[in-house]
Amino acid sequence: MKKVLIVVSVYRQGERIHPVIPDLASKLDLDLLCVHQMSDRIPWNGKIDMRKNFHMIYDKYFKQIYQDWKQVDYSKYDAILFDDCRTKGEEIPYEFIYKEAKRYNTVIFSSSHGNRDYVGHIYEVDHHKRVFDYCFLFGEWYKQKLDPKHNKNFLLGGIPSNDTLSNYKDIRTEEYILIITNFLDNERKVFPTVFGDKFVKEIDLKAIQDKYKKPVVVKIKNRDRHFALGNPYQDDIKFVQSVLKNNGIDGTVVRDVDDDNLLIANAHSVIGVSSTLCFKPIQLGVPTVIINGGGCLGAFEQFRGLCDTRQVPTILAIEMHSNRDEEYINSIIEGGINYNSTSTFVNNLLEKI
Repeated sequence: MKKVLIVVSVYRQGERIHPVIPDLASKLDLDLLCVHQMSDRIPWNGKIDMRKNFHMIYDKYFKQIYQDWKQVDYSKYDAILFDDCRTKGEEIPYEFIYKEAKRYNTVIFSSSHGNRDYVGHIYEVDHHKRVFDYCFLFGEWYKQKLDPKHNKNFLLGGIPSNDTLSNYKDIRTEEYILIITNFLDNERKVFPTVFGDKFVKEIDLKAIQDKYKKPVVVKIKNRDRHFALGNPYQDDIKFVQSVLKNNGIDGTVVRDVDDDNLLIANAHSVIGVSSTLCFKPIQLGVPTVIINGGGCLGAFEQFRGLCDTRQVPTILAIEMHSNRDEEYINSIIEGGINYNSTSTFVNNLLEKI
């Protein structure tokens, strides 16, 4: 049986492909290497340590687990699967691992960094033969968007973690209006649209709440302090709570959650920036509005619910009476229509090794 090393670095990045582990373990011998945020040497900046959840679910599928990339014998492996296509020195040492493993003709796979605008430095292209031999992309739209001459290096894998949405498609509870943020107004402002008082006023969140008579849940992004220079998570939670209170919004804030698919499934509607997480409600058919300017636009430029902040109430009202956009989903997420990205990902990987 062939032997494969799975390498995980950042939870919110890697969780998209974690569900492929059981299927791969039924066909291959697997080991695990934890680096950066997923290693045990960095404090978790949050209430729920998602590493513990990961190990509780997946450790049983690995023969051996490493916490130091320098202690791994790479000659043992027929293939390596990275959860990202970036490389960041010794923190995310994928370029170093690639050089070492290629001495033994190991086949190396990576996973797309996420929904991005393919301009400037493009990891998925620039890191070929530097970090990976093959890179998994979400769907056909991404493949066509990138330089055609690199198409042979791209594999389609969808978003395996979204497959579990199928468990909830017939039991949605429509409990709350879910706001999905990227950056907050109390931290570094990488994009022009950030969550804060101005944001809440421009989307007229109070009027939206009064119209639909649902509480608001604000989902803030998981950031580690060690690498991404995030705030202590308690500060971000307090900030969002203050914004809701100042604007008379009945709502709560969450950061880490045990099951983000369930969080999406229980939503009445979703108002979010162009985060990869926002593909989930679109895939499930939850009325969704995506706000321009809060992140890399990427494939959301094709989404019918894309709008500016002041258009949110109007576009949300339209989405409330629209069906799931299957043509869009089929283009963006391989296996997204029938929630079978996991099998697509696994089959495409096995074919190459």
